[in-house]
Amino acid sequence: MKRRIDLLGSHYTVTILTRPGETHMTVDTEAPRPVAITKVTDTKHLIHMGENRAQVQMAVKGNMAYIRAFDRTFVLGIVNPVEQAAQETGSSSTTICAPMPGMVVEITAAAGDRVAKGQPLMTIESMKILTVLTAPKNGHIAGILFNPGDAFDKNAVLITLAEKKEM
Repeated sequence: MKRRIDLLGSHYTVTILTRPGETHMTVDTEAPRPVAITKVTDTKHLIHMGENRAQVQMAVKGNMAYIRAFDRTFVLGIVNPVEQAAQETGSSSTTICAPMPGMVVEITAAAGDRVAKGQPLMTIESMKILTVLTAPKNGHIAGILFNPGDAFDKNAVLITLAEKKEM
């Protein structure tokens, strides 16, 4: 799993590699390090990274994660995987791209519909996980390129938006 995380005004690419019995984490271009997270309570965890370990408290609210460790509180901005896929492919904010290969499960909007930022538009299934794709901004649906049951590849354009309704 690869995600962009915003921390202290900087962007980091974090990759988690999991194999049976082991997990490694890479931050940006650093070498992979073994990592393990043990849940102590609902909000407390013990993190092992290589030879280092720390007890941390974590809470998530919306797209922000609050982590208390080393006598400091860190605020992480968690980037939506759909927005991340669009950024990585250089797509404009008027397209909604697939974060990974999958299949369309449900469509809750139609071409020509006026939509508000955050409005659910489509549900997809990737690796047995359902993800609701939402409008990244206010606008109108210019096109829905896949139907329920259709399979798609990573970075496929699923929905296009227009600033103003085009006739």
